[in-house]
Order: sequence, then structure tokens, then C-alpha cells
Amino acid sequence: MNIISTILFVIGVVILIFSLSLKTSNFPDVRKIFWEHFSVFKGNTLQLISIFIVPFLFSVGIVRIRCVDREILNNLNIVLSILIAMFFSTLSILCAFEDKNNKNLTYRQLLKETFNATIFEAMICLLLLFISFITLFIGEFEQSLYLQIISGSIYYLAIVAVLNILVIIKRLKVLFDNK
Repeated sequence: MNIISTILFVIGVVILIFSLSLKTSNFPDVRKIFWEHFSVFKGNTLQLISIFIVPFLFSVGIVRIRCVDREILNNLNIVLSILIAMFFSTLSILCAFEDKNNKNLTYRQLLKETFNATIFEAMICLLLLFISFITLFIGEFEQSLYLQIISGSIYYLAIVAVLNILVIIKRLKVLFDNK
């Protein structure tokens, strides 16, 4: 990559991150979504470590075996497109669960947490898709530190996404059982 491309890319990423972090923007409040999702694991440190720290260990190990290439990214993009559509469908189902007459405070809290976990998961998948597209567009798949960092990020986010799907499935089951 040449220097001008790198500078433009960094400027674009900084502006995008800044615009996502503003509270009064048209983008979702990413900080609030992440904070609420992490608060679900309050009091359960082992589960928090299993879902967010262990994938880091896996991703470092996988990067040492194989970095991403065009084939991995193409397959990942197909899976991510399906998952993102599934999460948006899940959000519409969760909206139908909203029962104004339901006085069960625990049920409402679980519904809110499930809704937020689904949004969190969709955002992780969108971030993963964004990183995957950028990597495909750049097209440098020669072994380098850059490729190892990108591969580690992609592997980490993919594993976190899969583990968080298990959280959503568990919450959806409890919601369905208590409807």
C-alpha cells in the first residue's frame, strides 16, 4: 500500500469511529449497546471470560496456523450476510413479543437484554463484514504483520459472534417458554 492510501484510510477510519461515538448522530449509540451487553454478564465473570477473552486465545493460535485469504473471506462474507439477515428477523420477532399488559418485570428485563444482545451481535457481524470487505478490496494476502493483525481481528470477532449466538439462543428459549 502506498502512503497516500494509508493516510486516507486512517483518516476515514478515525472520522467513522468519531461519528459512531457521538451521542447525537444518526448512528446507533455503540457505547450504550456495548455497555448494556457487557452488563448482562455482571456477576458471571467466568462466562464473560469465556465469551470475550478465550476467543482472543483461539484467534492467536489460529493466526499462527493460517492467516485469512480470499477464499476464507468470501465464505465468511456469505455466512455473515445470512447471519445479519437472521438477526434483523430476530429483532422483528422480539418486537412482536412486546406486551404492554405484561406486568412481569423479569420478563420485560429479559426481553430488553435479548433485544440488546441481538443488536450487539448484528453490530459485531457488520463490523466483521466491514473489515472483511476492506481486506478483500486491499487484496494483500502475503504473509505480513498487517495480515496477521487483520486475520486475528477477523478470527476473534467471528468466534465472539458464534459464542454470542449461544447467549441469544438461550435467552430466546427462556422468552418462548415464559410467553
